[in-house]
Amino acid sequence: MAAQASPDLTEFYKLSQPKKPPCRVGFARGQVKAGDRPQLDAALSTDQGIITNSAIQQWFATRKQEVSVSAIVSHRKATCTCGGD
Repeated sequence: MAAQASPDLTEFYKLSQPKKPPCRVGFARGQVKAGDRPQLDAALSTDQGIITNSAIQQWFATRKQEVSVSAIVSHRKATCTCGGD
């Protein structure tokens, strides 16, 4: 008996790729009030010499979110699992 060829499932694999969870910054961003998010987004996109990573960390802390400076650095560089979102 000849072996039966497997069907091509490439399309299904592409559609089934699990989405990576957001990094700690992305997760914490989702936890803060929707009205605070534009302020955070603007701060994250502002030059680090103007708005420091530790200032962003303190901003999160006042909103009961624990985020490390290293997580903020990775998020700002778009090297986290958010991929620059």
